[in-house]
Amino acid sequence: MTSKGIPLGSSIAIIGAGIVGVASACALMRQGYKVSIFDPSHPGEAGSSMANAGHIGASDIYPLSTPGIHWKAIKMLMDSNAPLKISFKEFWLELPWFWRFWRTSHASNFESATKALSYLCHNSIDDTRELFEYCNMGDMLDHKGCMFIYDTEESFNSSLKSWIDKKNRGFSSEVIDLDQLNIRAPYISNKFKYAVLSHNWGQVSDPLEVVKSIANVAEKGGVIFHQNRVNSISKKNNSIDLATDKGTDSFDAVIIAAGIGSVDFAKSCGDFLPMASERGYNLTIPSANIKNELPLVFADRGVVTTSLSSGFRIGGWAEYSNSKNKANQDHFKSIARISRELFPEINIDNAKYWMGSRPSTPDSVPVISCSQKMDRIFYNCGHGHYGLTHAATSAKILCKLLDDSADYTEHEGLSINRFL
Repeated sequence: MTSKGIPLGSSIAIIGAGIVGVASACALMRQGYKVSIFDPSHPGEAGSSMANAGHIGASDIYPLSTPGIHWKAIKMLMDSNAPLKISFKEFWLELPWFWRFWRTSHASNFESATKALSYLCHNSIDDTRELFEYCNMGDMLDHKGCMFIYDTEESFNSSLKSWIDKKNRGFSSEVIDLDQLNIRAPYISNKFKYAVLSHNWGQVSDPLEVVKSIANVAEKGGVIFHQNRVNSISKKNNSIDLATDKGTDSFDAVIIAAGIGSVDFAKSCGDFLPMASERGYNLTIPSANIKNELPLVFADRGVVTTSLSSGFRIGGWAEYSNSKNKANQDHFKSIARISRELFPEINIDNAKYWMGSRPSTPDSVPVISCSQKMDRIFYNCGHGHYGLTHAATSAKILCKLLDDSADYTEHEGLSINRFL
């Protein structure tokens, strides 16, 4: 089923006020729709929008499930310092999701996911810049690239094939020699000698402030923010009813952009939306005594660092666990220890600890799609690590879906029906 075009001026409800929901609200408001957004929390203050790394990772075009992932996963699970974390219980509970995840690593599936992510990534930085400039917050975006740092010559050499492939797909990079590495990343341990600079990468000044700033502009433009929980969705004639804690409201269409909570909403609409909670951990250090000129990714460790207005942020990892489970305090201790290994001069006093759940699909590709089962329902969710990266581009695609101007062949890789 495909939803017919929703006329301009129609009332649109968005469930979820993270970066994806807020960017969608702003884009739809600019298009001429009457937009309301529902979330029990203030914009950006729930989920991974609150304290992510702040990267616009527009050269990360590969799904997490790469060829040979099963052997890599076994090796990582045996190493307490490795970026992958999952208990046997959680693996068993999410077995169907992990089966689909493994299937993504197969050649044709991997290529399909890579093409879909490349399509999004090609426009990520330009679309983000355009959104920021519209919101008069261009100074919150910096585009200097990102340094990928490798532990060993062997891992560096192994990575070169992927960098060449990315270049062939339109994502440029350059190898950084040791002198340049020491100049551009002076605070890292001197044991690191190999690096690649990705040009298609940016960072924001602070991800939470970005969400709040876009929300403020959207509200001034007429978007209505409801700090209210949506309990159910139902279709009524030519409208959609949202039952909330404060009553029932009717809209011409509804966008589900509720992070990991989108799964339950999709189920209530009759759609199958496979998403897992992939939890990340980080520390934000207000006075770290060090600063990055540009974002750093320690490629062999799954650790990223960013100098933000709120402090020096370091973290990463992928812990597959129910979003309602408490944070594993040992992971914070490990990241603190690793921080000292990577940056010998770092001061982690007064660090703020944070854990958030990334809504991840098995193929790492977000769902930007109309519902297959309920007319007037649309999805913009499942962005995993890359909600901030793809929020602006996803919002533009969503607008095309609503006004029925989208090229469905071009957007097929983003559709929810790929999971059927």
